[in-house]
Amino acid sequence: MKDGLIKVFEKYSGEDYSFDKTDIRIKLYQNNTEYLSRSQARRVVSGLDKFKTVILDFEGVDTVGQAFADEIFRVYQNNHPDKRIEYKNANDNVLFMIKRALS
Repeated sequence: MKDGLIKVFEKYSGEDYSFDKTDIRIKLYQNNTEYLSRSQARRVVSGLDKFKTVILDFEGVDTVGQAFADEIFRVYQNNHPDKRIEYKNANDNVLFMIKRALS
């Protein structure tokens, strides 16, 4: 049991052991297209202000829209410079849009 508790603290807390990190799994919503809008991006980041680090997991997501990536990785990040947004499991298409938003 103790090993499991240590793993939880290591994964979701900072150096002061406060729970300030979260891991969000992005699921692609499809409505006759593989595109995520700016408004959908706002819904994803809604309520994440209480965390210092947010990890977006793009596993299974084939592509995201330019507006979606821009809203999260440029607009949200610029409005919340004290927050850290990370990503994982992004394929080449998603990675292209993320890097485009970051440049």
